[in-house]
Amino acid sequence: MVMGIGVDIIAISRMRDILETSGKVFMDKVLTSYERERSETHHDRVAYVAMTFAAKEAIFKTFGIGWETGVQLKEIEVRDGEWGEPIPVLTGRFLELVSERKATRVLLSLSYDGDYAIAVATLAGGE
Repeated sequence: MVMGIGVDIIAISRMRDILETSGKVFMDKVLTSYERERSETHHDRVAYVAMTFAAKEAIFKTFGIGWETGVQLKEIEVRDGEWGEPIPVLTGRFLELVSERKATRVLLSLSYDGDYAIAVATLAGGE
C-alpha cells in the first residue's frame, strides 16, 4: 500500500552555482561521507549531487512532515544497488518515522537530462 509519494526537480545549473559559492558547507550539511566520495567518482559530479539532493527532498516529501520534526537530510543516504539502481538508506529520525508508520519500503527513481535532475519517491507499507 502506498503511504506517501514525493517528487523533486532541480536545475543542475542551480546546483552548480550552489557548489561554486558554498560547496563544502552544502556538501557537509546535506551529503553523507559515502555520497561525497561517490560524487568524486561519478562522471558528472554536479548532476550526481543534484540527483542525490532531489532524492532526499522527494523522500522527505513522502512523509508529509515539516522540519520541526527534527529530521536532517543527512539521515537519508542514496546508495547504488547491484544494478546501479538507487537504494535509499534511512537513519536517525527518518528511520524512527518509518517504524512509527509501519512502512516497509522506500522506492526511489532518479533521472537527469539537460539542465534538470528529478527524483520520485514512494513510501510503502501495510498490507
